[in-house]
Amino acid sequence: MTYFTSEGQDADLGSLRPMTKEEMIAAYGAMADDDPTVLADLYIDFHDFDQIEFLIFKDRLSSAVLVSKSAKRGIDALMSKFEAQRKDGSYLVPGWEAESGDVFSGAIGVTEDAYRLLIGATILTAVAALESLLIDLTPDSERKTQGLYLLLQAFLRRYRVSASVGATITEMGRQVGKRRNTFAHSLTGSYWETDHSIAAMFTLETMQDTLYAVGKIAVQIEEIVLAGIPPV
Repeated sequence: MTYFTSEGQDADLGSLRPMTKEEMIAAYGAMADDDPTVLADLYIDFHDFDQIEFLIFKDRLSSAVLVSKSAKRGIDALMSKFEAQRKDGSYLVPGWEAESGDVFSGAIGVTEDAYRLLIGATILTAVAALESLLIDLTPDSERKTQGLYLLLQAFLRRYRVSASVGATITEMGRQVGKRRNTFAHSLTGSYWETDHSIAAMFTLETMQDTLYAVGKIAVQIEEIVLAGIPPV
């Protein structure tokens, strides 16, 4: 969506102008809690998609952000409640201090696991939205391959993208794909994982970086499609 503002309190439609980047970010923050359709705007740098495949992608990315925001809000509230109980000791049952303490620790552990899960699930969903976009852009006459890397390579070949641009897109795709795969594999791996790099991947910073990378790749893909170079 395009963000506009008007000059002056009583400005008419003729005085509308596009917002500056700073104004768009401020407007996004004011609308984000009430309009889930704008949630992807920040991560696509407020780009206006034109084609239906990209509009569907944007909605899917907004859905991923909505799930993340909603889950984080609920988990934060629960952790705040636990912190208050820890400070006042209200979680302890008289005569059953040890047992109630164990139950309390377990509840905190489950909630902390849920926090990591929401980060991983958001990464997975965002990357899946990008994969779905590439599948939707694959001509019916072409075999629809599976996997983000193969889909990206097929797209870059189809549109004869230059080596330098293709390398940049491929590297971003490789990074977000690795994060998605790491999360998926961690769900089926050992509970006592010793690879600290896996745990370090599930941070808010990594999640945000993935959302921005997925959005940037999608914008670059649309620019390639709209450039008018006929696919091979």
